[in-house]
Amino acid sequence: SQPDQQSPPLLSSASQPARPTVPRKCVTEPVCNLCEAKRLSADLSTSGQPFKLDPKTAHKKLRLSNDCLTMEKDESSLKKSHTPERFSSTGSYGAAGSVFMDSGCHYWEVLLGASTWYAVGVAYKSAPKNEWSGKNSSSWVLSRCNNNFMVRHNGKEMLVEASHQLRRLGVLLDYDNNSLSFYDAMNSQHLHTFEVSFLLPVAPTFMIWNKSVMILSGLPVPDFVDCPEEHQEGMTTLCRQQESPYVSGMKGCH
Repeated sequence: SQPDQQSPPLLSSASQPARPTVPRKCVTEPVCNLCEAKRLSADLSTSGQPFKLDPKTAHKKLRLSNDCLTMEKDESSLKKSHTPERFSSTGSYGAAGSVFMDSGCHYWEVLLGASTWYAVGVAYKSAPKNEWSGKNSSSWVLSRCNNNFMVRHNGKEMLVEASHQLRRLGVLLDYDNNSLSFYDAMNSQHLHTFEVSFLLPVAPTFMIWNKSVMILSGLPVPDFVDCPEEHQEGMTTLCRQQESPYVSGMKGCH
């Protein structure tokens, strides 16, 4: 197999020969953060892994479209046989993406329509299917519960500031750089970043409590996610290496 293509190594200023001028895009200082590295590799960006919703994992009260890109709550859905892969939690209806990701940078979007109760994120294959995503140590999600937006992992939750008009949620999984980020894709707004040292492959995960959502996958990484620190201050960004201040025991949302 062909080796992965990588950008040439960057030399420190001490190891580079003196030059009278510095051509555009030439760097004479070492790259010290992820954001700068992303700028330098912008010309090498590729699309993420395309995927669909996996029917084998869909909750029995979910209806998937024929192309497996839309999921809708449907109390009258036909009975589905129980399998270990199928979501089975009471009161929330989930499905997983049809791919597990263990390397690379992947971006997808979720068209939320009129849904006001949902959770979107990633999970290990071992994540329990009989409880809400984010309630365990094997899943990470951003959730909306009516008027509240929050991120959830391992049973801990933190409120996130987002517009009630959020209709297009962007998700960026940068597996190799240990981060999972969420965006208001229509307004180019960074919402939150989990800093995660992933131990296993992860699959996209989706849950809804009302209405329907649609996924768009295999998208190129938009320009506005190159460096989230340039967006609103005070939010966790890809460039920060500290944990977010989660709080446990929040009430009002599963």
